[in-house]
Amino acid sequence: MRIRLTNLGVRYGARTAIRDINAGVDGGKIVAVLGPNASGKTTLLRTMAGLQHPSTGFVELDGARVDKLKPHDLASKIAWVPRVAEVASSFTIRKVVELGRYALGPSRQRVEDALTKVGLLSRSESLWYEASAGMRQRASIARALAQRTPGGVLLLDEPTSALDLRHLRVVGELLRQCASEGDIVISAVHDISFALDISDEVLVLKDGQLALAGATKAVLTPSSLGDVFGVDLAWATDEAGNQHLVQP
Repeated sequence: MRIRLTNLGVRYGARTAIRDINAGVDGGKIVAVLGPNASGKTTLLRTMAGLQHPSTGFVELDGARVDKLKPHDLASKIAWVPRVAEVASSFTIRKVVELGRYALGPSRQRVEDALTKVGLLSRSESLWYEASAGMRQRASIARALAQRTPGGVLLLDEPTSALDLRHLRVVGELLRQCASEGDIVISAVHDISFALDISDEVLVLKDGQLALAGATKAVLTPSSLGDVFGVDLAWATDEAGNQHLVQP
């Protein structure tokens, strides 16, 4: 499986959200998408997911244009986790996860497995509106896991923003497992340390354009990211010997 972006651009009226983006990602990789606020991360992911029609260029999945795929084919190839899920208040967490199977047909086993993986099986009958932000985020991830076809594409928009440290680790392990099964995993993140820990490659956006791209450890350096974010950065080493980018 390979996803390819060619001269990709999206405009909202007179405003250009992303422009002239060219990139390619192969199966088995985790790619982190980083950039300042309003740099185009969500628009880029939504366009790759087929939820936003490109103004220029196109997204191809194994040579087939994503914006031309039929809804069933799209659902069978691409699973999407939004930054904030909008769900009817009367739905239970289980029902939300079951929605991931809507286009593909019900599968109780896939739903149970997904709930178990994110640690929500025992809370699956809780109402959505009563759940914490972290539980809702994990339920959204479970919905995508119930939907995904191994060897397809998993797109996530800031999937860890509401998670505690334990569930941050759990989600990182889940993404790595999906990649090991051949998925293309692409996730927008703000946590640079998380990107360093889990991603094989990065795409860094600035002002709607691709500023940096390549292998994670080669691209995420104090000087390169400092230029993008407009801050001074430096390496810091923790007690375990792991390096982190910090503001000195």
